[in-house]
Amino acid sequence: MKGITSLLFSSALCVCFSQQVDVAKKYSSYINEADLKANLTVLASDEYLGRETGKQGQKMTAEFLSAYFKKLGCSFAPGMSGYEQYFDVIEITPGGTMSLNNQSLNFKTDFIYYACKSKTNLENVPVYSVEQLPKAGDKPCYVIYVMKSMEVRKEVSVLKKQLSKNVKGIILVSEQYGTLYEYMEHYATTKTMYLADEKKKDEFPILFVKDSAISSLKNKSNKYLFGSGKFKETENPKPLFTLNAQMNTQEERLTSSNVLAYIEGSDPKLSKEVVVITAHYDHIGVDHGVVYNGADDDGTGTVALLELAEAFMEAKKNGQGPKRSILIMPVSGEEKGLLGSDYYSSHPVISLENTVADLNIDMIGRNDIAHEKDTNYIYIIGSNMLSNDLHDANERMNTKYSGLKLDYKFNSLSDPNQFYYRSDHYNFAKHNIPVIFYFSGVHEDYHQPTDDVEKIIFSKVEKVARQVYYTAWEIADASKRLTLNR
Repeated sequence: MKGITSLLFSSALCVCFSQQVDVAKKYSSYINEADLKANLTVLASDEYLGRETGKQGQKMTAEFLSAYFKKLGCSFAPGMSGYEQYFDVIEITPGGTMSLNNQSLNFKTDFIYYACKSKTNLENVPVYSVEQLPKAGDKPCYVIYVMKSMEVRKEVSVLKKQLSKNVKGIILVSEQYGTLYEYMEHYATTKTMYLADEKKKDEFPILFVKDSAISSLKNKSNKYLFGSGKFKETENPKPLFTLNAQMNTQEERLTSSNVLAYIEGSDPKLSKEVVVITAHYDHIGVDHGVVYNGADDDGTGTVALLELAEAFMEAKKNGQGPKRSILIMPVSGEEKGLLGSDYYSSHPVISLENTVADLNIDMIGRNDIAHEKDTNYIYIIGSNMLSNDLHDANERMNTKYSGLKLDYKFNSLSDPNQFYYRSDHYNFAKHNIPVIFYFSGVHEDYHQPTDDVEKIIFSKVEKVARQVYYTAWEIADASKRLTLNR
């Protein structure tokens, strides 16, 4: 009798699980190609001006998303009186002036800089050769050095390890400035942003100077007065010359927002916990009169969230939604440094302690070179970094429903592309919240004005969005919360 009872109980559990699985599948049909295409055709049109953070296009997009969530019947997140969570950013316009040894240099043509995102004014700062470095404890100074290669990160890393704390910046002289400028142009000349309430961090500016622009600093044998030899600290060295510079002379305060749609869970005991699903709805904006529509980056993720919200809302309306709550959150500011998700993680509407996981969708509508003729794949990043349970749930749902090729090529902290750190899931992961980043890879139109709707594979967007939906349902409806790895 005991064996029969166990068998019957086990069978009952299987039936219950099967019924729940069928319910999840039933509502997945609300995620479909036609709606995805219709919404993306609007949001990735020229009318939306590239959806740049803090600008008109972003605000138009936030209004569109809010209206869509309202139409679906989504609730405001707890404690909010609307769908938008506003935050202020400071926009920095690169530019300025520089002089070495009283010789004036022009921004872009003679010098550029990076690792400096606030207004900076340097007056008569002493500059030393690395061959005659002042010891720690002396006055703040800069060092000047002739670049030996084009490996910028490597050069800077080697330099910084050997410098004392009183060195506050580096001047790198390059004989290949033209090539260097092409490589650095996007980073050095594009407007940047930071959160207005962000605690100001110590900066370490790196200035790149054109070799021919400071030819007066060479001797008769065409060698620089400061050289590029070995690092050496000396007692009371004399500075070679002084640096005067102004960097980031223009600042503007702007307002942006995340858009939050809340779908309360069906279990009163578990509904306080939430599964967050994110995608960034901002893009680059307009550059020199050309609109960067960002259809794939991340228009595809944004419209996927709209479909996910509809599927979960339909289940809720029919009294069949998952136990835990769902927070659908299109965020802005990703292109400027993950600003929107950073702000949310610092100002969470639902406590981080009650946040079960974040599933993040960023670029799911194209194929990369490695899968040029195969649309049935998706890169999975971060799934097992913090919780094997989450990884297993995603694998289980893919086996049961989607049949995608889950590619873990970039699922590594040592990935040279560093994708784990480059999208909004990371601002949850850094708070020890399990994450999955769904990503189809970089393609030739990445961050180009040619990232348009006509190139999107909507059958793929539908399939990946459904996989996100199934995984979210699985972890939101489970009796036990995901456990963290030890």
